[in-house]
Amino acid sequence: MTGYVFTSANAKQSPTIDELDVLLDKVSKHIESSAEVTKMAHTMNDKMVELKVEEKAQLKEAIAIAEIKVDVMTKKVEVYAVKMIGAGLDTSEVPLQLSGKAYDAWLNYVEEGGKEDFEYFRLYIFN
Repeated sequence: MTGYVFTSANAKQSPTIDELDVLLDKVSKHIESSAEVTKMAHTMNDKMVELKVEEKAQLKEAIAIAEIKVDVMTKKVEVYAVKMIGAGLDTSEVPLQLSGKAYDAWLNYVEEGGKEDFEYFRLYIFN
């Protein structure tokens, strides 16, 4: 009796071969679908990388064009400010970058011993 209890209580029924085949088919289908999804993700990632590289190149080109436009505009502003100073107009409210004819003349003025600051020089001395 004890032998029967221990042997039948611990014994497990092994699944049939048909059940194992069904489980293996499910696993293989899941592996195939995950492989397809991974392949699709890689192709989408490659497309996104190509788009970003293209977009970055366009942005670099736009930045280069904008920098050229800014350089042209600063030169125009400096020429305009020099003409205003030459005409005797007050340009104290106009912010100037430290470049151009007026600034070069001020640097020469300072090298020769001038003591006035740039704003005073460009408003009253540089004509």
